[in-house]
Amino acid sequence: MFDLENLTEEDFKKVKSWGLDNNPFAAIEDFSFLKAEQRWQNKDQKIAHDEYVKKRNNYIKSKDFDDYYRAALKPIERIKWDYLKMRKAWYITPLGWENIAVKGGLVADMGSGDGDLVQRLIEFCIGYWDKNKLSPVKIHIVGIDLNFSRVENAKKLVHSNNENITFEFHQGDFVGDNLNYSENYFDFSLATGVFEILNNNQFESAIKEITRVTKKGIYIEDLFETFPGGFPRDDLGRYLYDLGFLTKDRHVIFSEPFDIYELQDPRQLWPNMLIQNIWAERK
Repeated sequence: MFDLENLTEEDFKKVKSWGLDNNPFAAIEDFSFLKAEQRWQNKDQKIAHDEYVKKRNNYIKSKDFDDYYRAALKPIERIKWDYLKMRKAWYITPLGWENIAVKGGLVADMGSGDGDLVQRLIEFCIGYWDKNKLSPVKIHIVGIDLNFSRVENAKKLVHSNNENITFEFHQGDFVGDNLNYSENYFDFSLATGVFEILNNNQFESAIKEITRVTKKGIYIEDLFETFPGGFPRDDLGRYLYDLGFLTKDRHVIFSEPFDIYELQDPRQLWPNMLIQNIWAERK
C-alpha cells in the first residue's frame, strides 16, 4: 500500500522541514478539531481518502489477516526504513518517554515491526540525557512481533550508540497468547499501530496482556477515525483504568502537518488521518 520506491533526498528534506528536530511535539501544537473539519476543503485530501478506503477494502478482501501478519515475508531496504522512521515521528510523538529516559529499566515494544520505534526510543533517551546533562541509566528494550521476517529486519537495522541501552527482538504473540513473562516484568511498554487492527475480542486480550506485564507506564499510538479494517477506540482510557492504569496525558493529532491546500507528505502514503497518543501510568 506504500509508495516508497525511488526515494530521493527531497523526500527526506520535506519531512525534515516539519521541524521535529526542534520540536518533537509539533503535531500536538498543530492540531485542532476545527482543522480536522477543514481537511475536507482540500481536494487532494478527499482524493487520497477515497483511494485509501478503496485500497483498504480490496486489501481486506484478499488477505487472511492472521496468517498475513504472522507469515508474510516483509524485507525492507534501509532507505525505506529510514524514511518511515522519520515520517512516522510526526504522529508517534515521544509522549511520556522522558519517564523511560530518567528511570530506565526493562521496556517492551509490543508489535515492534521492523524496529524503527525502538531506534527512535534509543535516540530519544540518548538525546534527553545529553540535553538535560543527565547521567545515563540502564535501559534494555525487548521488541516483540508476530512476524518473523520483521523481527529479522529489526535485528539487522536497529543499533545503539550508547552501551547503557541494549535491545533484543523476538517473535511472539501478545494478542492471542499470554507472553512468557511474569506480572510487572517490564517497567514500561509501548504499543503503536497495534490495537487499531484488532477486533474487540483480540483487543481485550491484548490490553489485558500488556497491562499484566507492565509495572509503571504504557505509551499507545492508535487510530482515531474509522477506516476499513481499522478499529478506532476513543475509550482506551477506560480500559486502561479498569486494568490499573491512569491516563496522564492524551492527544488527538494529525498523521501529517495540516495544510488546507495540499497534503504535506511528499509520498502521500495516507490521507491526513486522526491519530491518538496516550501516556498512562499504573495507579
